Amino acid sequence: MKLFDVYPLYDITPVRGKDVFVYDENNTSYLDLYGGHAVISIGHSHPRYVSGISGQLQRLGFYSNAIQNPLQAELAQKLGALSGCDDYELFLCNSGAEANENALKLASFQTGKARVIAFKNAFHGRTSAAVAATDNKNIVAPLN
Repeated sequence: MKLFDVYPLYDITPVRGKDVFVYDENNTSYLDLYGGHAVISIGHSHPRYVSGISGQLQRLGFYSNAIQNPLQAELAQKLGALSGCDDYELFLCNSGAEANENALKLASFQTGKARVIAFKNAFHGRTSAAVAATDNKNIVAPLN
């Protein structure tokens, strides 16, 4: 099976990462300024991060938001306290596109409006509403 061509590929193949660098198969280092799909711009291989992820994966790797998850409630409480936004609600999702899609829907439900203002040359994701708010005709599909 051939991989679907989503983006033009750069001639770089990262094989490992450490701190703020990624390294290719020739051990060439690159300063990693990429924010990351799914918004995980925390660097690479930090021992505390690796330990936390490994420990969680040994217990439970992933499960639906349709069940009770005390870790999510703890995160919401900590974020509320740190941000001073205790009276807000936290919506956890897995990508920027999903966050944008739901933000557009929530704004529409709240205001009753169906139009939004968006920046030119911005990318908001590949979900239906996010694509509709993007002015790049190359990513608009007939379904949209």
